[in-house]
Amino acid sequence: MKKLALMAGAAALLAGQAVASEGFYAGIQYSNNTVKEKEDGVSVSVDLGVLGVLAGYQFHENFALEGRFGTGVKDKKWREDGYSDTFSAGNSYGLYAKGIVPLSQEFSLYGVAGYAHTKYKWKEVGQGWSDQGSFSSKGLSYGVGGEFAFSPQLSVTLEYVHLPTKKLQEDGWEFKLRSSNVALGVNYRF
Repeated sequence: MKKLALMAGAAALLAGQAVASEGFYAGIQYSNNTVKEKEDGVSVSVDLGVLGVLAGYQFHENFALEGRFGTGVKDKKWREDGYSDTFSAGNSYGLYAKGIVPLSQEFSLYGVAGYAHTKYKWKEVGQGWSDQGSFSSKGLSYGVGGEFAFSPQLSVTLEYVHLPTKKLQEDGWEFKLRSSNVALGVNYRF
């Protein structure tokens, strides 16, 4: 009788987790946004911090749609010989389709693909002069991640996402900016 009660309890818990996997969820992420500039074989890398929120709907245990919005919270600053330069991430947003592969009741792997838009800002200041501007990187974005559920409602995520590449031209120079995110997040299912 005890075994039957334990099996019924376990089945109820598993059923509760399966039902909880579908529906609305929301979360928060902190991303390390790495921007790499490649020009004539020389590569420069900058790390920026982005704090974001997301909301999604999981239609099935293997598929969800997700919207994301973030803003820069950590800039990169240089200072040299009376000259300073600041590079930062502004607002970003994206819409993703999410394919999910559950490996257990608690852990799943996923892939995302969709559209992303990120605005970057720069500012240069020298003795008696300054210049500033911005540009946007937008287009196809994709990545992979993992999610660990502590309960049917609360989970933690770790992911890598490739963001759109941007080609820029300035004073006859042409260079590419490639960017990607490594993000740690927490999701709550309703």
